[in-house]
Amino acid sequence: MKHLNKHFSTKIKLLLGYTISGFGDQFYTFAIPLLMLSRSHSAVIMGLLTAMEYLPTALFGLVIGSVFDVYQKRKVMWVSLFTQMVLILAIPILVLNNFPLWLVLAAIFVIGLFDLLFWTGYQILIAETVSVEELPSISGHVGLISSVQRMFGPGVAALIINVLGYVGGFVLDAVSFGYLTYAIKDVKPVTEKGDDPEQEVVTMKERTIAGLRFIWQNHNLRWLITSFLIANIGFQVVVPMLTFVLKQHMQISIGAVSIFFTVASIAGILGNFIYLRANRRIKLGHQLVMTGTVILIGFSIMTMLNSFPLVATGYALVSFGSVWSQANFFTIIQAQTPDQYKCMVTTASTTLTRIAGPVLALLSGFLTKIDVHIIFWAAIGCMVGSILVMVKSGLFKMVKPA
Repeated sequence: MKHLNKHFSTKIKLLLGYTISGFGDQFYTFAIPLLMLSRSHSAVIMGLLTAMEYLPTALFGLVIGSVFDVYQKRKVMWVSLFTQMVLILAIPILVLNNFPLWLVLAAIFVIGLFDLLFWTGYQILIAETVSVEELPSISGHVGLISSVQRMFGPGVAALIINVLGYVGGFVLDAVSFGYLTYAIKDVKPVTEKGDDPEQEVVTMKERTIAGLRFIWQNHNLRWLITSFLIANIGFQVVVPMLTFVLKQHMQISIGAVSIFFTVASIAGILGNFIYLRANRRIKLGHQLVMTGTVILIGFSIMTMLNSFPLVATGYALVSFGSVWSQANFFTIIQAQTPDQYKCMVTTASTTLTRIAGPVLALLSGFLTKIDVHIIFWAAIGCMVGSILVMVKSGLFKMVKPA
């Protein structure tokens, strides 16, 4: 009983840490584009901003997971938290005092790098607290928390900006990293470097190559990643431009932008609730195709840019399908990967689905200058391709994650 209570306490602590830090991230995500828009009204700059966030994943995602196979998880995560805390405090100072743009982008790049490093370890810690049978549940709860954060995050961020200003908001964001440090301080991973004297010592290069080979040889992981790569190309063209499209093209107020993302988050919460109750009743492969279709319909509706309610409805459908499909993606990756590759495969799988992100985020700015509708049609085409891969590869026949 004592072991079960400790297991439950650890899981709750990690999920609570995810919740608190996620709200800080929501402020960062909401405030940075607004800060940059106040300095430059360029769609290209907005695309470049998102490109800097994606770039660390594209450059280092394949090897970052191996860092945790070679070095102790908590030490790496502590360094990551401290670095992010310092840079989060520096961002508003750099922007509001008109420091060179390249310096702001460099700070965003480094934050993205250490954020990727930390959350890789955090995902592994969460996965290590549950059994394979509990993975769908923990994936659903993580997705639910993310949806709640997206629902209340923009509204809370707008309130904080009005009351405390940008600097005050970023200070609160930095404080959230303190709780994360507390959340992980007593969590002992299943294995740490040096725990087992007979454990084979391998280099990061060897671990990375072995993990990539495992992904390639696993039929389900190979085609799952391919399908999500195609889908994410569409997302990476649309998402960086959403704030710009709403604010500049549709002339929506900041309050309406907050409502837009809140509606999408409510849809995400609904998707998570249904996932938690229905994922065991519907074949896994059918879920993948179903959620892909919902996202496809959502992007199609978003092409109707003359109507704010329709665009909001379309993005709500995209959010609904996305949180469900991401929960399944995480569950399949964790369930089908042995412990010795788990860190590497977790980051590699995410990286391979987002590897084109920096280029696409920058490209989206130029496409928007030509015709804002292009980015949505690109997303529609990508979702069609993603669904076809699921059908042709046989992923739609999957019954269970493992």
